[in-house]
Amino acid sequence: MNIQNTGKPEYEDFFAAEDAVSDDEQSKVKWKVLIVDDEEDVHEVTRMALADFSFDGRNLEFISAFTGKEAETLASKNRDIALMFVDVVMEAEDAGLQFIKYARDTLKNSSVRIILRTGQPGSAPEKDVIKNYDINDYKVKEELTAQKLYTSVFSSLRALKNIINLNAILNNLEKLVEQRTSELNEQNKELVKLNALKNSFVGMAAHDLRNPLTVICSLTQLMMMDMAALSPDKIEKNLGMIRVSGQRMLALINNLLDVTAIESGNLKLNIQSGSLKKLIEERLQLFEFNAKKKDIEIQLTLNNACDGFFDQNHIAQVIDNLVSNALKFSEPNKNIYITLELENTKAKVSVRDEGPGISKEDQVKLYGTFQKLSAQPTAGEKSTGLGLAIVKKVIEAHKGELKVDSQLGAGTTFSFTLPLNLD
Repeated sequence: MNIQNTGKPEYEDFFAAEDAVSDDEQSKVKWKVLIVDDEEDVHEVTRMALADFSFDGRNLEFISAFTGKEAETLASKNRDIALMFVDVVMEAEDAGLQFIKYARDTLKNSSVRIILRTGQPGSAPEKDVIKNYDINDYKVKEELTAQKLYTSVFSSLRALKNIINLNAILNNLEKLVEQRTSELNEQNKELVKLNALKNSFVGMAAHDLRNPLTVICSLTQLMMMDMAALSPDKIEKNLGMIRVSGQRMLALINNLLDVTAIESGNLKLNIQSGSLKKLIEERLQLFEFNAKKKDIEIQLTLNNACDGFFDQNHIAQVIDNLVSNALKFSEPNKNIYITLELENTKAKVSVRDEGPGISKEDQVKLYGTFQKLSAQPTAGEKSTGLGLAIVKKVIEAHKGELKVDSQLGAGTTFSFTLPLNLD
């Protein structure tokens, strides 16, 4: 006989039917009892003695087998049998014992309770059977009264119920362990990611801080060595270069700190009411000098009705990044168009340039940290590769949306939306 082991714990079968019914129907699910004996009278007496038996609100359902081979067939078809009464001598002197080995070893059924009943104890001594076969009780038929039969069945089913409950607890515990292990694995992945980001920060900072620090150190050393020989114009020029280098360092450090806070989930927003129009106008004053150097004209179309609630410092940072990028990647004598308009309950800010545009390949990398794109600033301006990563996170923290529309040779438009209310 070919029996397939499904790998499912056999105790699950005992209550599989219970899971599919309501509590009111629970009592209709019966405990299956397999009687294995070659004497018809034994079957009848067992059924009569246990006719009114009930445990845990459930009655008994009897299944009869008159040979060991028949018992094997019935046991393989009924994997939810709770209790087996097994005779020893049937078609062979050890037919019952061979069936017990089949149930335990072949069917891998370790939970079913097995009570061995024999009318010939000499052919199957209790000490030998208990030692060599996985049974739960040993009874001599002549000694098994109705009361003892009742007691044996009750204690067997109670033991089975305890096994089922214990396995259910173990299953739940296993699921909790798996869930916690999965959570720890995810946390570990996040720690690995943050560690890699930290290493990138260190490498990035070391590389990008070296040049401005070199400029500052060289110029201060030069001025200290021969200050008297330097003209006021030369001193002013050197101090200007030192100031620019210091500003570059400060901008890089601020960006690194912002990205670190964002990636670690510590970005804090200070939401207050404010005017986007006024904020844009204030921020553009910082870019007048750079725009004038490249003969770039910034054209404004700003809606007065876009007052709302936002973090003014972080939105100022967003505006600075977008306008700075537009200036960096624009050729001289071009235009930059900045618009502020109302879209339903959201404000939409757009920054459009007439630069080289962004390729589809580069657009995929736009918002990654330390990303350097194929397009280069037109006047040798520096870029940390952090700005757009910060912009995207800040806008998303405001429950807004950042978009880019660009084609090679046709310029680029970055736009973002902000909800104007607190909901």
